[in-house]
Amino acid sequence: MDITPDSYSYLVYLSVLFGPFIQEDAATFAAAGLAASQIKETLPLFLTILLGLFLSDIWKYWIGWGALKHPRAREYAERDKVMAMADGVQNNLFKALMFGRFIPLIRIPTYVACGYFKVPYWKFCIGIAVTAVLYAAAVFAIVRLLGEIMGEKITWILPIIAIIALIGAISFYFFKRRKL
Repeated sequence: MDITPDSYSYLVYLSVLFGPFIQEDAATFAAAGLAASQIKETLPLFLTILLGLFLSDIWKYWIGWGALKHPRAREYAERDKVMAMADGVQNNLFKALMFGRFIPLIRIPTYVACGYFKVPYWKFCIGIAVTAVLYAAAVFAIVRLLGEIMGEKITWILPIIAIIALIGAISFYFFKRRKL
């Protein structure tokens, strides 16, 4: 049985692909770290994390869309303030998606709001794809730069950062649920 690093290469790519479903930021930094440390090639990792980001985000639209099927949610959507927010999201979709992409705590609510406010799905998907490219490119560039500055230390610092981000996200979710 071959137990070389290359024999389990597909597991790295599967982890990068499905990592955003657990925690986007940790998965993106982990993929960038693997690329910066030259454990895996940059382009395949970049394309894999992009696909993972896209797939992990596009379904969130349907949560908001589905909420409108409920009579109370439809009634709430017809309020003046909510309609004003809807206009703001629809008229500034790219800006809303950029804020959602780069500010982790508003990411899911922003994507759900797009469905709730009836943003055309194709526009939402294009916005998600563009913001994913910009976000991943920024993370990969920052990690690459840090890798050049820090040298070999980056191979153990980035996994720690990814683990801390994951623990932080899980803790935030856990404590937020306990307050409810």
